[in-house]
Amino acid sequence: MTTKSPQETKMRNSPQCLRNGAANRCAICDGKFGLIRHYSWRTALCSRECVNRFKSREEADRRWLLRFQAARQTVAVGIIGRPSKEFAR
Repeated sequence: MTTKSPQETKMRNSPQCLRNGAANRCAICDGKFGLIRHYSWRTALCSRECVNRFKSREEADRRWLLRFQAARQTVAVGIIGRPSKEFAR
């Protein structure tokens, strides 16, 4: 028999803790689900438009990561004078 402190009760009712269960709202627009739920990479989305927005964000993140890795390699080459083993693959 444990009693919950007011802080613990507040933390359990916060939106971050409620995300562990089934999704109640769209991950992109925070809208309510209709009769049909769309999924992309196990992420529940409310419409085809949100699926397209999710995929475009994912692609933008992928392109940014590739640019970041290229810049990191360029800096590494400038500092040590040769490419690192990590980028030689």
